[in-house]
Amino acid sequence: MADDYSYRVNLRQLDDAIATMATFGAEVDGWLGEVDRHVADLHLSWSSQAAEAQRLAHARWMAGAAEMRENLEELREVARRAHTNYSGVAQTNEGMWPQ
Repeated sequence: MADDYSYRVNLRQLDDAIATMATFGAEVDGWLGEVDRHVADLHLSWSSQAAEAQRLAHARWMAGAAEMRENLEELREVARRAHTNYSGVAQTNEGMWPQ
């Protein structure tokens, strides 16, 4: 029954999650850059009301993607702080109890 209330943090899995978020963020940055370049190239030869509407839509999309990246970075920072805190608690607890 005691295990029903136990709380554990797997620091290795937390490290993996942080690394996965970093990798994903880097991939997203690459994709966004590629999309942005293609859209810029498209607008070299496209000018109309539809082109302007697409340009505005693309700007909104890029702003949303930038917000997602900021949120992902904030989540990574929270995870890094959690890792530091959990590591510190584990070391403190181990130091309090004789082996």
